[in-house]
Amino acid sequence: MSEEILWPPQEKNQETAEEKPAKTPESSKQPEIEITPVDPAFANAPMVSLSEAARQTNKSRGTIRNWLVEGKVPGARRTEAGWQIPVPSLVATGLWDRTSPPDEVKEPPVIDRLSELESELARARMELNSEKKLREAAERNAEDLRVAMRMLNAGPQSPVDKESVSHQGRPTQDRWELTPASVVDAVQRFRRKILG
Repeated sequence: MSEEILWPPQEKNQETAEEKPAKTPESSKQPEIEITPVDPAFANAPMVSLSEAARQTNKSRGTIRNWLVEGKVPGARRTEAGWQIPVPSLVATGLWDRTSPPDEVKEPPVIDRLSELESELARARMELNSEKKLREAAERNAEDLRVAMRMLNAGPQSPVDKESVSHQGRPTQDRWELTPASVVDAVQRFRRKILG
């Protein structure tokens, strides 16, 4: 059972370990990359990497790499950093069959923040105005209530005041009647007199 089972069946290697040539450290290194010179026709053309070309053309990296290795893309060259592919040759070969979308111009966030602050300021001003109006109305109501309380708490008036009241045509007993209806009536008459 010392025999190895090989699947799929292969011929046994008759060479022993001693007969095999020893690997040199130089052979374990990756082969050197040939750097091709820049084609003068594509010297000023925009270049893209293999990944960028795959992303822009919606093709796989393998497809583009096959085209590059087969020499179907003129002007493409391999450098230490990877493939450099001229965009005009991608368009000419048909790999890049669409126009690139325009770069999105994003407005700086400062403008967004400014408009946000302006709307917040407008909202705060509206709240301030409504609060002022509510405060003024509350002050008017409080003043009306103070006047009504003074009228209710006032004692009998001096005889001079009674005469002036009797000259106005109001009976004296109506003035001192303290029912809820008479108080409300007096307050409303007073409001009409002051507010007009």
